[in-house]
Amino acid sequence: MSFGLKVVYTFPVRNSYSFGLILLRCFPSEPNDTSDILRLAPVTQMPNERTKMISRLISKRRGKEAVEKGRDFELTVAKLYRMLGGEVIHGIQLANKKIDMLVTFRVPGSLTAHRVIVECKDEHSAVDANQRVMQFHGLLNVLRKSGEADSAEIITRVPWSDAARGFAYESGISLLTYEEKVAQLLDFSTYLVHLRDKFETQQNSQAGEPALGSYYVDLSGESFAKGIHKTFSVVDAYIDQWLRDTDTKAQLAIFGEYGAGKTSLCQKIAHDLAAARLGTGSSKRIPILFNLRDFIGKVEIEPMIASFLDRECEAPNPRYDLFKMMNDAGLFLILFDGFDEMAVKVDSDVLELNLMEIDKLAAAPNSKVILTSRPEYFVSSNEERRALNPSLNVFRTRGAEYEPVRILPWEESQIDRFLERRVPLVPSVKEDWTYYRDQIRRIPALADLSQRPVLLDMIVRTLPEMIEKSTSINLPNLYKTYLSQEIRRQKISKKRAFLLTEGVRLSLLKKLAVDVYCGSVPSITFIEALARLEQEIAPARSELEAFTREFLTNSFLIRTGEEYRFSHKSILEYLVTEACNEEINSNAPDAFRQCRINAVIVEFLIALEVAKQKGTLSKWIESTVKEPDTKYMGGNAATLLYAIDKRKFAQADLSGTTLTGANLSFADLREMTLNETSLEDVNLVGARFLEHNLAHAICLNTMVSFYLTQKIKPSISSIGKEIVAARDIRVMLSRCPVVRKRLIRASFNFPFKHETLVTLEMNVSGKGGISSIRQDLQNELSTSVAVYADEYDELMKAKPHLFRPETQSVILPGLLPR
Repeated sequence: MSFGLKVVYTFPVRNSYSFGLILLRCFPSEPNDTSDILRLAPVTQMPNERTKMISRLISKRRGKEAVEKGRDFELTVAKLYRMLGGEVIHGIQLANKKIDMLVTFRVPGSLTAHRVIVECKDEHSAVDANQRVMQFHGLLNVLRKSGEADSAEIITRVPWSDAARGFAYESGISLLTYEEKVAQLLDFSTYLVHLRDKFETQQNSQAGEPALGSYYVDLSGESFAKGIHKTFSVVDAYIDQWLRDTDTKAQLAIFGEYGAGKTSLCQKIAHDLAAARLGTGSSKRIPILFNLRDFIGKVEIEPMIASFLDRECEAPNPRYDLFKMMNDAGLFLILFDGFDEMAVKVDSDVLELNLMEIDKLAAAPNSKVILTSRPEYFVSSNEERRALNPSLNVFRTRGAEYEPVRILPWEESQIDRFLERRVPLVPSVKEDWTYYRDQIRRIPALADLSQRPVLLDMIVRTLPEMIEKSTSINLPNLYKTYLSQEIRRQKISKKRAFLLTEGVRLSLLKKLAVDVYCGSVPSITFIEALARLEQEIAPARSELEAFTREFLTNSFLIRTGEEYRFSHKSILEYLVTEACNEEINSNAPDAFRQCRINAVIVEFLIALEVAKQKGTLSKWIESTVKEPDTKYMGGNAATLLYAIDKRKFAQADLSGTTLTGANLSFADLREMTLNETSLEDVNLVGARFLEHNLAHAICLNTMVSFYLTQKIKPSISSIGKEIVAARDIRVMLSRCPVVRKRLIRASFNFPFKHETLVTLEMNVSGKGGISSIRQDLQNELSTSVAVYADEYDELMKAKPHLFRPETQSVILPGLLPR
């Protein structure tokens, strides 16, 4: 705050008897800022004199500020030359001219020295550029003749025009911006060539594998920056916009589930920037790609950078401070890929320390940093938020904040583009890419897996070999290959050293899969995982958290909020299948009795040749006569036996057994005996049976199909018929009490003429319940209802047009409240 003495000055006004008054503040030194100057009292007379005085004071002050700013810039540039190994002399007088700096570089092992005269121009625009270059050139010529200088450089804050650069080049003077001079601290040309070629050409370290650039397909993503949800078809374009946006201070955290393509994306971004830098020498940032999987445990950024500069960049002077100065100047895009792959022996403290080390580079105002990770690496959503936004921590230890960007699963068009590019590059391929596309689409769960680039690539590499060896293309074979190859890829390709062996990991996963599938636990939290590993493998107490983090991060799990789930349902189902298959082969049912197996698991087990164990399955069903409280064991065995051999199973006598949860839909049960058989939660939709087959069976929530015909009103168009039919069926069923109580689902065939076949899937309970419900339906709907096979055959014979194979079935889910 300035201070001064107030003085009142009076003077006569010409041609007047009045006097003018000026109130001045006299400062013992220069005013600190323009506000001090403007605190002059208002004047009623002589405004021109006041204005001129204020202008002189402001100009003087601005001149002083410009000098100070220029001196600061000169000191910054001098520091840069010293880091380059030069000896700097400021404000030296040469040839009767004052030079900002004389920089001397000593040639190692020689007495020879190279002297550079340097001018620093901290200006927002070039003023009289050519004239300045010409004057400096004349001075250089004089100094060269006198042996006092060898070259000249002008360092500017902002770039000058191409014309000025050309004129300087012709005059033998280097005209550089500060950033361009900083870029000379380290030579990254060798490293940039490596990044470009690694993406474009096959690498010796991956013999037999094509270059990533030959089959890369763009990824899509989404972000929630500033609370606004955005989706973008190409993640690269979003990143490019972020790089050009100087107002955005947040760094990027790119999240993706297992196999989403995070590493491939980093390699693509690094390649594009490297190619641009090498091709045009553009002002695009220099890409620096760190694979954090190479730095297991705790990161120490300074030795890591020094090692990187020495090993990968072959820099003659691999110093961290040079790298940091270039980063502070905004010359880099630093990609930290695989933050989650540092999970060996990492706890929450080490995680925070790693982020603090990365913050040494990420917190610089001009820096641009991308961090990739699986979201499940953070054991809770709260830990993730605090990692990305350090301001949420009570004691803030980091400066950089991160905007989360999530990679989206591939759509069908992206899958097709990948297959079209990748399949021809597989050595053993003998078919067109469309053939393999059709093979993938034929298996629904496999089609779902193909939405992740890494998994699709593995499928593509596996399928031709399986086809060549005439191996059945089924899910168990593909999943077995997938799981083992991925663990091998983590250990060898990514040089991972796992704490858990493959056998222990798979055993833990199978038990977890059974618990999740059976519903005893819908998911697992970090604390629950700690307890599981402590109970199952009992690691040292000090390493329990490290073991748990590794298990959750590298075991095909994803995190949503605080809970971990399997990354894909079919992986879960495969692991349950393996558990059940082991139990069938060892005749020791455990998971098999806990879980009600679905159609996918049945398909898995059939492919695993469970048919060889039909004797074991039959004995398990028979054992339920004496031990009825076996949950799903008998029902699962019945489901499998029916899937293995429908004809033989239909002739069995299952009297007194418990078939809870069996799926016998569309089975022919006319030759089966089911006296006193417990059919709780059994699916008999579409099954063919006679009245005596189920007359003495015990039904409880058993699903059975009932058939009837319904008149519909005429309509002009086929679409109109469907709408009218749905309306009429809804009205009809809503009036029927037994339907409202027991209906599970209704459907009808696309109407022919003015009549349609309606199928009601009903919930039946109790002995003789089927006949009772059929009678109630006939009374309430005033129409005949078929449920037994002979009744169905008679209805089909009377109205064959309603049962044509090409007849389209229209389902009305949620038709009525239950």
